[in-house]
Amino acid sequence: MTRMTKARGILIAGGLALLGIGGLLILTGIAPSRWLGIGVWVAAAILLHDGVLAPIVVAIGLGAERVRDRLGRRGVAVAQGALVVGAVLTAITVPALVASTLGNPNPTILVGSYGIALAVIWAVVVAVAANALVRSRAEVVRRGRAMRTK
Repeated sequence: MTRMTKARGILIAGGLALLGIGGLLILTGIAPSRWLGIGVWVAAAILLHDGVLAPIVVAIGLGAERVRDRLGRRGVAVAQGALVVGAVLTAITVPALVASTLGNPNPTILVGSYGIALAVIWAVVVAVAANALVRSRAEVVRRGRAMRTK
């Protein structure tokens, strides 16, 4: 058995254990009248991931492969990672943003400024990605000049 096979087995076992704990907590701690809402939320999360986030990440990966040599591998990898982080944080923030827009009879729930938070998240993501790409491109240019002068 390889190390990767062992690691996958451990991750699968951990995931199944957490799934079991979550299921037990839902069955014992949440009223059955709320189970449908939880099921709808989980289904929507799966659809969002498989129908939106995963295809975007794959498309970006394929596009990045085309420019990796010109922009530098490290910069492209950081930019890809930043974009994935931004997409995931957007998926987490959007439900709270929608809920805060619709309003809530309890003023202590959803008290954050989710639109501003999302804008700041994306500003940081874009800044990190741009910085990585600029630095990586500069390194590619320096290497190219060094190769020509030899």
